[in-house]
Parts: sequence; C-alpha cells; structure tokens
Amino acid sequence: MTPRIALWALTAMGLVACQPALKADQFAGAWKSSRLATPIHLQPDGAWEIRGEDGRVLQYGVWRLEDRSLLWSVRMGDGRLLHDRNPVVSAGEHRFELREQDGSLTRFDRLR
Repeated sequence: MTPRIALWALTAMGLVACQPALKADQFAGAWKSSRLATPIHLQPDGAWEIRGEDGRVLQYGVWRLEDRSLLWSVRMGDGRLLHDRNPVVSAGEHRFELREQDGSLTRFDRLR
C-alpha cells in the first residue's frame, strides 16, 4: 500500500468513527422527498406509506435502519417482494440524504 492510499484509508476511517450514531426513531415522521410530489410517512413501527392529497394510500411497505443504510421493502403488484438499500449520507433533525443505487442523492426534508 502506498503512503498516499494509507493516509486516505486512515482519514476515511476517522471520518466514519466521528459520525454520530444513527437511530431509527430520528427518521420517523412526515417527509418531503426531492424525488416525489407527495409526502412519505415513516412510522416508528417500521411501516412507511405515500399518501395522496385526499389521504388515500398510494404505496406502502416497511423500512428499517441497518448498518447506516435505510432498507425499504415493498410488495409489488405481481407479488414479488422488492428490497432497496440506500446508504445514509447525512442525517439531522430536519433533513437527511440517501445515496440511491444509481449513485444519485435523494434529500428528505421534515414536514412536521
């Protein structure tokens, strides 16, 4: 390993070690996603749902925090169970960001 790679590895490990621990309850609430027109509601019990303006549930599933990633699960119309793992890039009281599988970022802003 070259000295430059070793320094980068130590720096990266230090940054990860300094990040505050994530807790599932900090993600519970109503959020506006940068990818959706309608809010997503993350329940403390691990359920999630997207509701239309009339309150009708448009999509739902379960979520959980696992190894600094949010794992979303949803049953598709054909009966398959789909899992989507998104690493948490940043998280605060009123906003968090996830890395999508295609490498892009999705931002979530707390509504209440």
